[in-house]
Amino acid sequence: MEELQLALCEDDREELERLTRLARTGPVPVRVTAFGSGEEFLKNYRPGQFDMVFMDIYMDGISGVETVRLLREQEPELPVAFVTSSQDHALDGYRLKVAKYIEKPVTQEDMNGAVALAAQWQAQAAVEVVLQGKKLLLPVSRLIFAEQKAHYVLMHFEGGGIRQAKGRLDELEPQLGGFPFFRSHKSYLANLSCVAGIDQELLVFRMKDGQSVYIRRDRLKKAKDAWEDWLFAQARKEDGL
Repeated sequence: MEELQLALCEDDREELERLTRLARTGPVPVRVTAFGSGEEFLKNYRPGQFDMVFMDIYMDGISGVETVRLLREQEPELPVAFVTSSQDHALDGYRLKVAKYIEKPVTQEDMNGAVALAAQWQAQAAVEVVLQGKKLLLPVSRLIFAEQKAHYVLMHFEGGGIRQAKGRLDELEPQLGGFPFFRSHKSYLANLSCVAGIDQELLVFRMKDGQSVYIRRDRLKKAKDAWEDWLFAQARKEDGL
């Protein structure tokens, strides 16, 4: 199993060190990034960077609730665990789709249960694909775009990660048919959920992380239609239609 990427946000240094030890002691391999405040977390956070966030509610400066509210604007489904000494914010946890509500003092069992939930979420978010006979497990929701480079497919993920596999986009594209990917160019396959806009002069998708994905001129109208259809479908889903 690959290491899970955990963020621990806690303004009490001793408690932060204790939570870090608990996370590293559990049965699932993890890499921990620690933050001493909500402001520090938001300043350094990048979409797709973590598999789970442990957030203290009561901190100096911005509260954990407000920090998670701002986080949700970028990652609505990322598992979050509130770590707190009070149940007063259970309603906030429900509203923000918090996966776990852990009361202090956090036990090893509490930590192991939360990390196991993150591992389960990661497994559910991944899809098995086959490139040139080799099976790959891809976290498709975090795949921004894929590009063809000679005999290899380069897969660009949220958070700046890149994975290379021998194969062709022609193999990969049909295996992602149930997801919002659009073949904008013979060498590019873009995730429409990661598109921030279209530059019609430069013929590129502007992705939310700042990268650009090329669009063939004769594919521009289809690219616009596909993205607008996806946006419309999302709006209907949010309205419960």
